[in-house]
Amino acid sequence: MADTNLHSVTVVSFVVNTSEAVYLTNAGFNVDYDGNTYINSESIEFDIPEISGMMGAPDCKIKHIHILGGFLTELSNHAPYNKIEVSIIELELDTETGAVEGEHFLFNGLVYQVAPQSLIGYMDIICKDWKYYTDITAGVPCTEQCAWQYFGGKGCGAYVINEAHSIVTVSGYLVTIGEDLINTTAQLFNKGYIEFEDIRIKIKYHNTGRDFQLSKAAPSSWLGKTVTIYAGCSRSLDVCKSIHNNEVQFLGLGHSMVDYHPMFENP
Repeated sequence: MADTNLHSVTVVSFVVNTSEAVYLTNAGFNVDYDGNTYINSESIEFDIPEISGMMGAPDCKIKHIHILGGFLTELSNHAPYNKIEVSIIELELDTETGAVEGEHFLFNGLVYQVAPQSLIGYMDIICKDWKYYTDITAGVPCTEQCAWQYFGGKGCGAYVINEAHSIVTVSGYLVTIGEDLINTTAQLFNKGYIEFEDIRIKIKYHNTGRDFQLSKAAPSSWLGKTVTIYAGCSRSLDVCKSIHNNEVQFLGLGHSMVDYHPMFENP
């Protein structure tokens, strides 16, 4: 028989690092749990996937989150973040004292996508559990590109050139540094990334000069900051040979998808 002195509430935490976190609950009042205060947000709704032993990773949806400020506001404006861990827990509270008498862990994963409803001050967040991020594509890729992981010096062993520069202009996807690059090799930094603290944004295109076209809009807070710019690699044999002088470590399979149907057409 269920204990009539207990009632269930749901709490959710969004943690970027030890200094940035948001704690929310649908309880109708603030809840203290595990050393943190979960702020009342009655509008919040949870669509939690069933626990399964299958390899798939269905979405976990957290709806109608009030944009309270801090990094939630930056998320609603599509500012990039390195990793946001999400934990959803069902708590059993004593109806008289409010003390936590039981806990059930419902979901752990990472923020995958944000859908802001800016006109009404709310946002929806889609999360993926850890199975999604450990998924590995099976089979042999039909590609001429190298299979090594370049960044961080893994696999191919290439030294990743990097330089520190100040940002003088932030305009959407375009950022400009205040000083000339030390290494002026054309396209050295193309497909690399720019990093500030825990945030990395891929360089979509760079040939030479001080302007960098990014894959995501840079945060306006980067203006005036000193960032680190890392060299990139398109993983092609030409770039491996001509820019990185590392052809001996190239791990391409040497074939690509043909542009005709081999069963019915000739090359």
